[in-house]
Amino acid sequence: MKRLVNWALLFSLCAAGGASAQTFTEDDRFAVTAGIELRRIQNFSVLSADSSVLIDPDQNFRASYQLQSGFGFGGVIRLRLSRIWNVESGLYFTRRRYRFGIRDLQEPFDSRTEFRVMGYEIPFKGLIYIQLGDQLFMNVAMGVALNFTASDVIAAERTYNIKGFKPAWVRLGILGNVGFEWRTEKDGYFYIGATWHQIPGEIMRTEVNYFRPAENSPGQFLPSGRQRGILDGTYFSIDLRYFINPVVKKKPKVNRVIPDWKNM
Repeated sequence: MKRLVNWALLFSLCAAGGASAQTFTEDDRFAVTAGIELRRIQNFSVLSADSSVLIDPDQNFRASYQLQSGFGFGGVIRLRLSRIWNVESGLYFTRRRYRFGIRDLQEPFDSRTEFRVMGYEIPFKGLIYIQLGDQLFMNVAMGVALNFTASDVIAAERTYNIKGFKPAWVRLGILGNVGFEWRTEKDGYFYIGATWHQIPGEIMRTEVNYFRPAENSPGQFLPSGRQRGILDGTYFSIDLRYFINPVVKKKPKVNRVIPDWKNM
């Protein structure tokens, strides 16, 4: 499904390129605009990205991880290179919320907890537009992003603990988005859209340790299993943006002299 989404975004990008050359009427001068973005990260199990389920080698317990939700925010800078091509970058903070479940395969024990993974993103995207009305535009963008995981995480309970370790300082991700933009002359640009951000590999490696109550020592717990896994950082999000009106590089004035042919 992830591959299908990527191909669909690529097809939209190519299709928009042909249409925008005919419909885009905005000035083709170089311009710079900046804005802010709020991002709601969604549970994407509906896109066949199911939770990860792991069983320890001794068949003592089963653990599962699933992205529940999250949010992000940051600043955006957009450069208009021509009436078709734009370049966009920025800096974002993201926080993903995962649900962790553990179930004993031999004893009546089942528990749930949550932990959060925080990080930063620096995207580099190419954008093109389709003009749908006097002030309404549709944009399609594709690019890459540098993903930085802020720190390791740990969630500890009396009967188990889960630890997450960064395997690398930075990960390269592939992203694409599509959205709609309402442009006003005085109040700026208002945008709503969606983003698919796919990170090959894992953003964290996890270790789960499970403890059972000691039979002859009330209040004490003994190690009963350990498993290791990976945490996927891919997500789908709904985006809201606001841009200030662009700063346009003005064309130099050219003084033209019209000859007086009658008096020559």
